[in-house]
Amino acid sequence: MLSRDFAKLFGEVVRKHRKARFLTQEALAEGADVSPKMVSLVERCERSPTVNVADSFAQAMNVPLWRLVKDAEDLRKEKALSKSKR
Repeated sequence: MLSRDFAKLFGEVVRKHRKARFLTQEALAEGADVSPKMVSLVERCERSPTVNVADSFAQAMNVPLWRLVKDAEDLRKEKALSKSKR
């Protein structure tokens, strides 16, 4: 799997956690001290966040950074498994 694929999964996980906390992109951006555009770009996989930005997202959502990475890894495994069953 390419790193761009992982970035897409990471963006999906950020969106999932943001929505689970009833945060708008603007609220997450404010808490993470980034622009709302950056949140949007990461969630749509148009930008890969730096480790510092990813950590800022995690802190703003009160989630450990490792949880976001693990959830993305788990999602990758799920998708690979469903793909192999086709």
